[in-house]
Amino acid sequence: MVIGKIRERSTLLLVLIGGALALFVLSDLLNSAGFIRMGRQTQIGEIGGEPIEGQDFERQVNDAIENYKLNFNSTTVDANTQDQIREQTWNQLVRNSVMGGQMDELGILVTADELFDMVQGNRPHAQVVRAFTNPQTQQFDQQQVIAFLKGLESDPDRKSRWLAFERDIQRLRREEKYSTLVKKGLYVTSIMAKADHVARNTNYTASMVVKRYATVSDSTIAVSDAELNEYYNKNIKKYEQEASRDLEYVAFKVVASQEDNEKVLNWANGLVEEFKTTDNDTVFVNRNSDKRYNAMWAGKGKAQTDSILFSMPKGSVYGPYFENGAYQLAKVVDIKSAPDSVKARHILITPSKAGDPGKAKAKADSILAVVKADRKKFEELAKTLSEDPGSGAKGGDLGYFAEGMMVPPFNDACFNGKKGDLVLVESQFGQHIIEVMDQKGRSEKRLIARVERAVEAGNKTYQAMFGEADAFMRGISTDESWEALITEKGYNKRMASNLKENDRVVAGLESPREMIRWAFGAEKGTASNKVFEFGNTFVVAKVTAVREKGTAPLDDVREQVTAAVRLDKKAAQFTEAIAAALNGATEMQAVADKLNEPLEVREGIQFAAVAVPGFGREPSVIGTIAALKAGQISKPIKGEQGVYALQVTGVIDAPATDNFDANKQNLANTYISRVDYEVYEALKKKADIVDNRSKFN
Repeated sequence: MVIGKIRERSTLLLVLIGGALALFVLSDLLNSAGFIRMGRQTQIGEIGGEPIEGQDFERQVNDAIENYKLNFNSTTVDANTQDQIREQTWNQLVRNSVMGGQMDELGILVTADELFDMVQGNRPHAQVVRAFTNPQTQQFDQQQVIAFLKGLESDPDRKSRWLAFERDIQRLRREEKYSTLVKKGLYVTSIMAKADHVARNTNYTASMVVKRYATVSDSTIAVSDAELNEYYNKNIKKYEQEASRDLEYVAFKVVASQEDNEKVLNWANGLVEEFKTTDNDTVFVNRNSDKRYNAMWAGKGKAQTDSILFSMPKGSVYGPYFENGAYQLAKVVDIKSAPDSVKARHILITPSKAGDPGKAKAKADSILAVVKADRKKFEELAKTLSEDPGSGAKGGDLGYFAEGMMVPPFNDACFNGKKGDLVLVESQFGQHIIEVMDQKGRSEKRLIARVERAVEAGNKTYQAMFGEADAFMRGISTDESWEALITEKGYNKRMASNLKENDRVVAGLESPREMIRWAFGAEKGTASNKVFEFGNTFVVAKVTAVREKGTAPLDDVREQVTAAVRLDKKAAQFTEAIAAALNGATEMQAVADKLNEPLEVREGIQFAAVAVPGFGREPSVIGTIAALKAGQISKPIKGEQGVYALQVTGVIDAPATDNFDANKQNLANTYISRVDYEVYEALKKKADIVDNRSKFN
């Protein structure tokens, strides 16, 4: 399919290659350095006025990706993980710059002696402790650290990673020192502690009348443009925003056609006889199947194919049959009688700990000889020598397991052997000294080889769907034609709202970065002049909203402003009505009767609380209650849910005490817990960060 696409576009590819070559030659003529681009385009951003070069950033990203591969023993990193690594690298770069500048200015550093102490001294860093804790004893092993460091000179890559690790713990220690300086500067006075005690322990009872905003329909409140402008200008800081875009799009997902289905079915039918007669099932499966040969013995289960496969003689082929989106052929390779489950224990010796595979094998042979001479030593040796911490702690015991649960060499030793066998096998994990302790049950097992090929859309299907998407795109000239075509064709219009410039995700689309980047260069109402291709989906999009960084224009927030003005006008009406009812009143029941509203009594109200029981968050109401004297009636209070009038009818004072130590500690802990995050966010905001990454990727 991919080869077909390349062939179809080979002319275009040659033009692109030729153009690229010409640009390369021209760039060398214009720039002897061979890399400098026009203006500042190599800079992906600025932090505190310092430019961030794209080359430097990409190098750091690539280093992080390589570290990820090493840490997770992977040769590739998928696109989603790469995006996460890229974002983490940027965030760390920002943090290093923001915090580093502050720490440099204050002269905060980590000396060589401190670093030594963090790595192999008396006060090891938490990261070092975590890395060198014995999994069996759960104790930090300082000798293991020293042995590791001595071996670094013979492994340059390992040494490079270790130096990066040391730089990281140095950075963390510097940040700890900075954070400690700030935290030590925080102080809770006795007055603050006493106020906290009163706020948390004084309980008020209040009788209140409320006219709720929801009782008046919004449609009855007229709002003029002048009122909207006045409110917007007075509250303009509320409408600060980041740059974002809204999109509508139509997705044309490529789905395999009947022709694609029949093509795979015919292919599978053509393999049946050759599959029956091949003398090398492994090579045959690996050559023809989407999935590599997996030699696993299976007992009769609940699959629909079982009743057929377990009635066929050795060498028979069943199929083709359709399952899980693919046509499959199944061949009975072999038949045997085997245990249903096996109990075993093992001692694992890994090449990484032994030094190399040869040393691991020699060590395992020695252990096997000891165990063969005295099996009672197996449990003790497993606990002290096995590098499988889970089973090692239990003397190597793995309990009972079914066939197929272990890696093939281990599995075969247990299920093809007999109770009491003591063997040494090698797997991708290392050398296993295995003792088969027990076998339960016995039934017929079959080794099944499967050839499968997924039914996927072919070039013809891709071209047809691209043609449909392209026709839709070319038919769009106005907003009206966009809507008309969608309705006429019965397409499903999707939406992506509040997309940020560096976003990389749109639900349901595979790697839609190109579309997001396009949206930030297009005007509102513009439809894409190309068909985007994301995996097996073609997309045509239109920008429906453009929001630039700064203050949102009134038209963009008109709905929010209108709602706020309506609420203010309701509050003004209610305030006037409540003020009239309060005139001359000495009891809240009389006020309630005048307003034809129920009198509501609330107990256990505290100043430290964020909500009034039964009303929700009402800070203005709580503040008023705490400020009133017992029996005093309030003025109208504009709240979150409505306008209130209230009277404090009871006060239970906080218990008398001269000891506010607990309040001091609680307040101090609260302030300290906010330091690390809030200080960094404040410094970051002050650093004037310019992020142009979206223009490069």
